[in-house]
Amino acid sequence: MSQRSQSTVFYFLFIICLFFIFSCGIFSCGIEEYPYINPIPQGNVIQTMNNRAVIRIPRDSPGTTFTNFAVFYRIYISDTLLQSTTSTSSYSTINPTLASDYSYFSGYINSTTQVNVNMDSLFQNRGYKYLVLEDPNINSINVVLSESSLGQSLEFDFSSFKRPTMKLGDNTYTLWRSDGGGLFSPRPDRYFVNSGELRNPDNINSQINADVVTKANLTAADMRYTYAAMFIVAVGINSASYSNIYSTPSLIHVFQIPD
Repeated sequence: MSQRSQSTVFYFLFIICLFFIFSCGIFSCGIEEYPYINPIPQGNVIQTMNNRAVIRIPRDSPGTTFTNFAVFYRIYISDTLLQSTTSTSSYSTINPTLASDYSYFSGYINSTTQVNVNMDSLFQNRGYKYLVLEDPNINSINVVLSESSLGQSLEFDFSSFKRPTMKLGDNTYTLWRSDGGGLFSPRPDRYFVNSGELRNPDNINSQINADVVTKANLTAADMRYTYAAMFIVAVGINSASYSNIYSTPSLIHVFQIPD
């Protein structure tokens, strides 16, 4: 091949490369850009005994699409009273389903590869529900845990002989169980309070206590304690599809629900 022919070939290849690079810059080479939203690091969560947790919410926004934080929970029936639930080894003792659920979610906690996962579907498929605040028309958790919560400490308190609360700054909110947007009717009510109606196997179904799971091989007399596992995620909006996106979760705590 002559030198002139070689020059022509190289020039032609150069033009093709430039076109490819230019096309990738405009069209992202066919790869859809998907916004990423950061989780609250698990190290920012401080758990105490079986009844308290403090979350240090980062000051910086989790992402440009961030709208609010959301909390998922599930209630587990148990025959075991544990003064401390800060160790994951205690989950099987409380309820094997709790251990199974945590094992399912643990691979996402602090993961740098499991991103842009639809955590909403993953949690709800495991029987988890969205945490609500009492009188959500006034104190929507989506509003309370929006950008104004950044840089603050969030405290959950399940101390004995009181209704569990969530405190942010100077404001304290009473926690409510979900009713699935009216799809089920929690008994005895929507507060996180251990009671016979909450533990009653006849009430643990998709129409009544859909947020509760029993422990196998227990009699009614054995069902004396209840625990609530809670996880927090950051929520954002995908500006291309206007659908929600979620960060990976952080475990808040496994709280013993007070009588």
